[in-house]
Amino acid sequence: MKYYLKILSLILALLTVIAVFASCVKKPAADVTTEAVTDRQTEQVDGNWEYERDPSLPDYATRVNFNAADLDSDFNATGRGRVTVELCIDGDTAHFWNNSKTEILKIRFLAIDTPESTGKVEPWGKPASVYTKTKLNNAAEIALESDTEGEANFDSTGDRYLAWVWYRNEGSNVWRNLNIEILSEGLAMGKSTSSNRYGTVATEALTSARSNRLNLYSGKKDPLFYYGESVDLSIKSLVLNKESYSGIKVRFEGVVTKKSGEGIYVQSFDEDTQQYYGVYVYGGYASLAPKFLVVGYKLQIAGTADNNENFGFQVSGLSFSLINPSDDDVKIIEKDVKIEPTVIGADQLNNDPTLENTLVKIENITVKSVYTTTNETSSSKGAMTLTCSDANQKTVVVRTAVLTSNGETVTEDYFRNKKMNVTGIIEYYEGSAQLKLFTLSDAEILN
Repeated sequence: MKYYLKILSLILALLTVIAVFASCVKKPAADVTTEAVTDRQTEQVDGNWEYERDPSLPDYATRVNFNAADLDSDFNATGRGRVTVELCIDGDTAHFWNNSKTEILKIRFLAIDTPESTGKVEPWGKPASVYTKTKLNNAAEIALESDTEGEANFDSTGDRYLAWVWYRNEGSNVWRNLNIEILSEGLAMGKSTSSNRYGTVATEALTSARSNRLNLYSGKKDPLFYYGESVDLSIKSLVLNKESYSGIKVRFEGVVTKKSGEGIYVQSFDEDTQQYYGVYVYGGYASLAPKFLVVGYKLQIAGTADNNENFGFQVSGLSFSLINPSDDDVKIIEKDVKIEPTVIGADQLNNDPTLENTLVKIENITVKSVYTTTNETSSSKGAMTLTCSDANQKTVVVRTAVLTSNGETVTEDYFRNKKMNVTGIIEYYEGSAQLKLFTLSDAEILN
């Protein structure tokens, strides 16, 4: 009996020691752990945005009436008329064919200002764009109406018309005012909202969105916006504002068109101007870079923009990861993307700086003279400068890389007095444009 009592005493003593030890161990505070998880969750961007408005809220889009008679006219001539969608640009801008299908109308929506989604991307810009595109693309009928009776008005740029956009869904005879609808959904800020023909209802719609904390006014993060350190923007916005973004970390998407040394040329198409914009991206000597920086790959790129007087404007400081990439790592979006070069003439090459770093093709130029770099210490030894002229005797300068054929360096005799088509990248040297020829196969000899 004494033996069992001793054993029981030892067990009780041991349990006491364990309890005391456990009480001395520092446990993580529950509120700290919860806050950490919440912070991580709020930083995530899931790429999905689905929105269903509370049906109990007023439908302001139908609180204004539209006269649907006499729509068989051209908006640009009369200030009202039926249209068809040609292109949705963003939340408050779209291109339409006029009723007679004779002109494409660039339309800026009256009374609203949605966050940016095509240049520098802003929170809630992409959801606004998605909303507008969905409504217009699914509409059975669309019409435009000017704020001034009987005439169409331009915005301050002189390039876009200002208009109220009306649409009717299939199976319904009710016309909805898209401008007011976008305001009521909390997807736009007001822009001279009260000073127009539908100002009273438009202002009420905006006030309702604010008081009901919808979307832009919800205080929540936009699920389609990147909240990392980089500025999310398009290549067009980047290259047209070089000084503004120099030294800034940026993120954009584009397709690789050419590889040059440790860098690549990347470009993307801008729907508004209907042209490509390009930028040079330096990949560095990272071991994983060759797996990502491949011609034909569409990439998401994050790096630091640098308007360097020695190297020109470029983006560098890229990072790569095949396992668990971060938002700032280069990502492959799509492979084997085909981009045809833009066919241009000598005037465009020499006078349009917005084409810098884009893939172009110039046809029927004749080589007039050739200069070869002979400096033994230069990495460009053997590269050539071809001074050419087109059919109108306009000058075209082609700068080649060091070209080879069957293992031998191509010399001046290959090009002298030849007529050819050339595909390459537009670069600038000492302030003048030239066409960079990277491979011999990109020079099509015609004679």
